[in-house]
Amino acid sequence: TTRDAKGVWFITGSEQDRLYDVFEAQGYAVATDRLWQAETFRRSARGRLAEIFGATQLAQDTLVRTTGYSDQELQTGFASLDAESQEVINGYVAGFNRRIAEIRATPSLLPFEFSAIGITSVTLEDWTYKDVLAWASLMMRNNDPEAQTSGQINNAALYQGLVAGYGT
Repeated sequence: TTRDAKGVWFITGSEQDRLYDVFEAQGYAVATDRLWQAETFRRSARGRLAEIFGATQLAQDTLVRTTGYSDQELQTGFASLDAESQEVINGYVAGFNRRIAEIRATPSLLPFEFSAIGITSVTLEDWTYKDVLAWASLMMRNNDPEAQTSGQINNAALYQGLVAGYGT
């Protein structure tokens, strides 16, 4: 893993390298540059924004905890993935946690946003595969906001009506 003169990460290897190692390097790179952003996404996906931003986020947290996946569902979902997908996710999580371990060893590496809200290098939480799956699910929902409402049901009914009236 290297950076160019502009700070862009490059991950290189051979075809014999494991996917775990490639994604561990990717997770580390993301956590090095975007740990605060990732933390806000993780908390958003897990319904934990109010813990850091206060009561103004309770409605969002309630929505996510109501419509998002439970820990058991995330665990079941992960278990149903093929071994290669699990390897990718586990590698990515390991990369995040490698960076967090560096921050714990050298607290001055902690991004200032964490300190501003009272999270220290000691209280910074490790990542889990459940966090990654919840984050991915949140991104999918954000790209399909109709899934949060009756929009998809209305679209299906419209489609059925069109097919009934005009054929396929």
